[in-house]
Amino acid sequence: MMKLKLLILTLFLAAANVFAQSENWQTYGYAKYLFSVAENKLISNENLIDHQVHFRLNNRWYPTSNLTAGLEFRIRGFNGGMVEKTPGFKSTVITNYPFADLKTVLWHQNSSLGYGQVDRLFFDYTSGSWQFTIGRQRIAWGTSLVWNVIDLFNPQSILDFDYEEKPGSDAIRVQYYTGAIGRLEAVYKPAKNSNKQTAALLWLFNNWDYDFYLISAIQNNSPLFAAAFSGDIRGAGFRGEFKYTKPPSRDQLQGTLLPFGENYSQANSKNISAVLSADYTFPSSFYLHSEVLYNSIGKTEYSGLYTFQAVQAGLLSPSRWSLFFETAYDLHPLVRGDFFVLHNPQDNSSIFVPSISWSVITNLDLYLIGFLTEGPNLSEFGNYGKAFYLRTKYSF
Repeated sequence: MMKLKLLILTLFLAAANVFAQSENWQTYGYAKYLFSVAENKLISNENLIDHQVHFRLNNRWYPTSNLTAGLEFRIRGFNGGMVEKTPGFKSTVITNYPFADLKTVLWHQNSSLGYGQVDRLFFDYTSGSWQFTIGRQRIAWGTSLVWNVIDLFNPQSILDFDYEEKPGSDAIRVQYYTGAIGRLEAVYKPAKNSNKQTAALLWLFNNWDYDFYLISAIQNNSPLFAAAFSGDIRGAGFRGEFKYTKPPSRDQLQGTLLPFGENYSQANSKNISAVLSADYTFPSSFYLHSEVLYNSIGKTEYSGLYTFQAVQAGLLSPSRWSLFFETAYDLHPLVRGDFFVLHNPQDNSSIFVPSISWSVITNLDLYLIGFLTEGPNLSEFGNYGKAFYLRTKYSF
């Protein structure tokens, strides 16, 4: 099986090389190297030094003017202390999909891991106002820039800065465009366990110069209703998202239930998640951005204990309230500095994230980012420790 997977991966690379010059075929991607030094007291009392190499290849085939086929995969190699010290490290970096197992572990040693995985494989067909997509694809619903509570398929953390594409979903998607802006959309994401399936309807329309989203869905065998808007106030971006659903069941939280405290499944009220977001860019390039996230069943203390359970519950934070503030500025046309903070006002924990990016030459970028945390033990960010990353990225 291992040799078969490697053969398939090799054929993908060969096909990309053969068709790269074809007018019906497009190939692009990047190669990255990431160096990190991290302090995480939950894992180790020493600083952990790690190296990661990352190669990504994206392919598009256009057999007709109406049909597009997409194939995207990545190969990553890890070496260092995090691989050695983190329990179950492999499961934390490889995305598991319910159906086609399009991944292969290339090597796995005590302090080193390499794997390849297909995270996009889809066919897309358009006819007039209709668009049909089937396969592994990225379905990104949401208007806010940090927290997307209406993203029912793969909501992601802003702290996961090194996966720009985000994971795909094995799904069937139908879109009908009612105009230049509006559309109706239906998505079905199957699962081997019927409790894990998602079926959703979205209606996007524009009024009063605002985009409005209305969503009705069944997820985890529970009805769900959501809405969002996006517009501006005097040139400042203004967005919001809202989701209403039942608390998660014990089955949904399987593997993360705590024998003490109150699990999310024990909440005695419906769960309401909401986000408000605003941002503004001054003529000088100075940028301000702020968001607030609310979860009605979120925890007000010891929220760090519920980090993994929150993911299972579909919450973007284990806490009841979360605050975000960001500022950025172009130091030079090729250099941009950025700083943001995530703050939990109820357990008084925070994570500070300064970063600087430099476009060295065409297609070559450098990125330096740091994670600095503070807060009491068992708070949301109190046990994160500190980390610094240096990344080089070459795009082709």
